[in-house]
Amino acid sequence: MLRYSALFYLRLQDNTVGTMDIALNIKKMREAKGFTLEALAKKTRVTRGFLSQVENFRALPSIPLLYQLAGALEVEPSALLTAVKQDSRFVLTKKGCGEIIEREYPESGYVYHALARGKNSKTMEPFLLKIPPHAARKSVVTNGDEFVYLLTGSVNFYLGEKKICLAAGDSLYFEGEIPHYSRNISSRPAVMLVVYSITY
Repeated sequence: MLRYSALFYLRLQDNTVGTMDIALNIKKMREAKGFTLEALAKKTRVTRGFLSQVENFRALPSIPLLYQLAGALEVEPSALLTAVKQDSRFVLTKKGCGEIIEREYPESGYVYHALARGKNSKTMEPFLLKIPPHAARKSVVTNGDEFVYLLTGSVNFYLGEKKICLAAGDSLYFEGEIPHYSRNISSRPAVMLVVYSITY
């Protein structure tokens, strides 16, 4: 146990593994085992909502939960800490080449394109978010701050009880712990740059 706890701590400290890596590993292994979110949540004694937050990289599992997840998935804890290897100090993502990350898809219709997937050592996670016409997602909270910049379209952004109307060229910086969600209010797709700060 101490060996894996130290490994977990060290990998987080030197940023060789990120929140997204852990989230995608858990989701991939859960689906490979044929578990639904509800089934895995029950086996690990957490709520479905929290496990969904973990899989959508909105929350980082504690070390005890990491062990519970590994046990339920019948893998070593270190298997959940594997990361995309990238030795370079930068990542170039060409237009249209961002890796598509399944996050709340297909229920929301939102499509996230990761713009720095291969970079391990980083303090923020940028995405290009494509929102279908009239689409919205459920209200969420996240760890750390967020920044959004609307490139095209018209979007209503909700922060708690406040509604903020965003037009192309508008940006918003906010604390992720405020319940928030967005809604495309037009009949055309909206495209937004979204940057999450990474907190451990």
